Amino acid sequence: MLHTMPPHHAPELKDVEELVEAILIRLPPDEPESLVRASLVCKPWCRLLSDHGFRSRYRAFHKNTAPMLGFFESRFRDAPFISTTKFRPRDPIHCYDHSRVVDCRHGRALLSCYLYKDKRKRYLVVWDPMTGNVRKLPLPRAHCAQIDWTAYAVLCAVDGCNHVSCHLGPFFVVLFTLLVQHEGGGGGGATATVYSSETSTWSSPSYLDLGFFEDELYLPRITTLLTGGALHFLFVRDALAGIVKYDLGTSCLSEVVLQLEIVVDDYNRSPILIAPEEDDGRQGIAYPDEYSLDLSLWWREVGPDLVAAWTQPTVINLKNHLRADRPKALGWVVGSIEGTATIFVTTTTTINWKGDKANLGTYKVDLKLLSSGKLNLSRELSLFLGVNTLFPYFRFYTPPVAQIEKFGDSGESETGSSDEEMEDSEGGTSDEEMEESEDGSSDDQ
Repeated sequence: MLHTMPPHHAPELKDVEELVEAILIRLPPDEPESLVRASLVCKPWCRLLSDHGFRSRYRAFHKNTAPMLGFFESRFRDAPFISTTKFRPRDPIHCYDHSRVVDCRHGRALLSCYLYKDKRKRYLVVWDPMTGNVRKLPLPRAHCAQIDWTAYAVLCAVDGCNHVSCHLGPFFVVLFTLLVQHEGGGGGGATATVYSSETSTWSSPSYLDLGFFEDELYLPRITTLLTGGALHFLFVRDALAGIVKYDLGTSCLSEVVLQLEIVVDDYNRSPILIAPEEDDGRQGIAYPDEYSLDLSLWWREVGPDLVAAWTQPTVINLKNHLRADRPKALGWVVGSIEGTATIFVTTTTTINWKGDKANLGTYKVDLKLLSSGKLNLSRELSLFLGVNTLFPYFRFYTPPVAQIEKFGDSGESETGSSDEEMEDSEGGTSDEEMEESEDGSSDDQ
């Protein structure tokens, strides 16, 4: 008896689409160029990768953990972005003044700007690096009258947001300032005021008296940490570190009692605040010794009696984790990843009698796992006039239809922005806000 093979049926179109999606959804988010190349294969793949539903499933498949696409360096506008991937940000639209990145969080970068012709005309810009869209913010009038030491923070304004794709939603900008009554000693204070993108106004400032200081009161190079619904600002009073907490819910300022003395004698060699999200209520201060590459780490822990106390310092020798075996190698903490115990350390060495430095590499160091890895940067950090701060940029990238068509014609391969984001931007440039208002801006900005 002859046995015949069953007829072969071609897979249905729906099965093919599901198979393609199952493959594409596994493309690594920290290699955005792979998404662009997949979009160039054919129009159906391009439409799939640009579909809102696929984008949502793609983020969920990767556990809503956005990849780090690079860093913004706190230097003036010439090439502030250092890439760790093929991603390149879009330049800020209609923003041609002197600008510097002062913060980056939740898919947005914050720029401090002033006019080339008049440095007194200062303002802030919230920038979406994926699209290039910006929103100009006037500074509060009181800030224009007295400028001492200032720190900035930009953050999502939506309660309970997972911050995976909230860059198009409402945001806050917090302006924190130390007020020094007399240089070389006297009374000092701190103020904080918040800009809301929904109301386009600045809040009334909150004030905290920081008491008397004998010699100096200033903000170090790395200052801000967002954790537990509050912003924490590191400051230095008479060469000792201190922390001011700004509660975003109550708009109140308070000083965190350190119960320890951390001597800070160099603006560039700054301590850094860390707070791993998985350690509820636990905060830390990491402080490197410039010459020995020893890093001291203090933890603030809440005990069973709900009383917070600081632990004795743990000393970590970074030479055991960094490839910096030159005798004159120096280490600088240049940034961190909020919500983790991960910091970024740049190693340098002196190359001549003038004291000029050469960069030996930048490393990502996990202070909990005591692991490290050298970063593959598109360029080394600038060492001109000291070491700058790095602000990591996290964002999921998915290629847009219009841009893929342009790539198909030109043969380019670097990633850019998304169609829908270009249309649904955070309001674009808003020059009207620069001319408003008696409730929070200055006409001569």
